[in-house]
Amino acid sequence: MLRLLSRGLLAAALSFGYVALHDHGRAAYADDEDEGEEDDGGGDDEGGSGDEGEGEGEGEEEDPDAASQPPVTAGGLFTMKSFPVREISRPLTMTQGIAQVRVGVGTDLSAKGAFESFGLSAEGIYGVKDNFTVLGGVTNAYNFNQFGFYVGFEGALAYDVVDFRLSANLHRFAIPRFCGMDPDAPTTCTPDTATLPSGNYDAAGTQFSIDIGFPFRYAIKPEIAIVALQTLMSIDFNGSVRGDPDKRPMGAPAYCSGVGTDDAGNPVTTTTNCIENGGKPDLNPSVGIATNPIPPLSVVVFGQLRIPDFDTSAGNFQIPVTGRVEFSPNQKFDIGLEFTLLNVKPPEGQSPIDNRFLSLFVQSRFGK
Repeated sequence: MLRLLSRGLLAAALSFGYVALHDHGRAAYADDEDEGEEDDGGGDDEGGSGDEGEGEGEGEEEDPDAASQPPVTAGGLFTMKSFPVREISRPLTMTQGIAQVRVGVGTDLSAKGAFESFGLSAEGIYGVKDNFTVLGGVTNAYNFNQFGFYVGFEGALAYDVVDFRLSANLHRFAIPRFCGMDPDAPTTCTPDTATLPSGNYDAAGTQFSIDIGFPFRYAIKPEIAIVALQTLMSIDFNGSVRGDPDKRPMGAPAYCSGVGTDDAGNPVTTTTNCIENGGKPDLNPSVGIATNPIPPLSVVVFGQLRIPDFDTSAGNFQIPVTGRVEFSPNQKFDIGLEFTLLNVKPPEGQSPIDNRFLSLFVQSRFGK
């Protein structure tokens, strides 16, 4: 009898230990009276009813336990009530029936053009299915000399790990004028700053492209993740002038997109940057790291390599780097700042921090 009782106690202890491990450290205790009831219910004639009673007891314990678990439904999907405040925990594709709208305003903060030009943006995404999102928006900067209109979709290849993004994009870039070659340059431009953008911009030609990306996220820890390939490449359907003085649209002033100095230190145009973006694919891979030191606060830093026409010759590519700080007081609302260094590998005579842009944004989610 003692041996039978000891075996019963051992089995009960192991069972409750197993439950405790799967309840994230919640302790489970059983007194002698409960153990006796379990022994009584273990007979051959009442075995079926004893199992049913035990199942009902476990079902009753699930409700309080569920309150302490992450608010996630089957497959990692969310509703508005359970949408994560922590950005890293949010799905790559928006959950079915939930929409997100983002509005932003930005300004040039470059060395000689701070607060001389502005831009607005409005973007949105909507979850058609749990693994399929439609997206679109309009962005602009430098007093509308630069803009983009895009519409597309994003679908999950491996849910919440890697997606496929495709969008049609009608856009144009702004071409900076430089202190040494701009008759309208501000008085802060001096001979020593001849190679810096003056703060005045011209519009390049309009271009139509298909943008392709494979958005990827790998969480190293719950607070740290690698994000990559939000963009990968663009397939251009027409050429666009980026700065060649002989090919500027509509007789625009011949300010080159790159300026260097001769042996005497005088500003001259450089042929390495005075080139045209032809109707060939462009390489635009991106990679970054996202952190959530505390759930409401997200910090993301990412860089992009822009190589028009896959031409890797010196001076033909740019490397913009963006830092974003976002605060999310609840599931429905975010506010944040983005600070971008437009090219950390600039032409000779410029510093990586000379060309800067700052934007403030708010975004809100609504739906089921």
